[in-house]
Amino acid sequence: MPRSTSRTATAAWYERHDGGLRKQPVQERSRAMVEHVLKTASELVENIGYEAVVGSPTLLLEKAGVSRGSFYAFFETPESVLDELCYRQMRDATATFQQALDDRPGRKWTEIVDVVLDYYTQEHRIPLIRELWVRQNLTERVRALDEACIDDWAGRVLHQFQRHAPRFGELTQLHCSVALHALERLVQFAFTDDEDGDAGVLDQAHFMLTQFFAGHSGR
Repeated sequence: MPRSTSRTATAAWYERHDGGLRKQPVQERSRAMVEHVLKTASELVENIGYEAVVGSPTLLLEKAGVSRGSFYAFFETPESVLDELCYRQMRDATATFQQALDDRPGRKWTEIVDVVLDYYTQEHRIPLIRELWVRQNLTERVRALDEACIDDWAGRVLHQFQRHAPRFGELTQLHCSVALHALERLVQFAFTDDEDGDAGVLDQAHFMLTQFFAGHSGR
């Protein structure tokens, strides 16, 4: 997984936290089984919803075609399967988010706002994201992971603004964290009833971010 050179001094959030697995599979057969269960769970959540998956202790086992022994060797409950799905989604998104930030030309600070909003928008067009995050079907464990992830992303965003020094010399990671939390709520609102995202709400989210960071630009 790619890692930003700006973050080598601090471990990424997913290196400090675990997902929903009881233990990591070692044998190839076990790894394949875990991946199959996760894929099945993702499809079920997208097709019939979160509540249906966690509401039946046998549905996931039946659809995945795995034994109770094999399942419970790696997962405590169907909720823990979804915890692992969320963990992996956020872990993988961290790498692609960093790549999107690194790929910007870097001439204008407003590009950072464009990249961040575009990334959040594209992520929320994924059905699994809408079912879990937009509809707030997250366990307490995942909410804690989400907080750690946002804090990590805030540091990455801060580094991008620091490339425009001295203009953003007073900007802090807390400022960036507040901005990302606000953006996440606005994007969730934009996707509540529109799977493509309400354009008007997304435009306002862009305006909010731009004005927020302009206010911390030192000019």
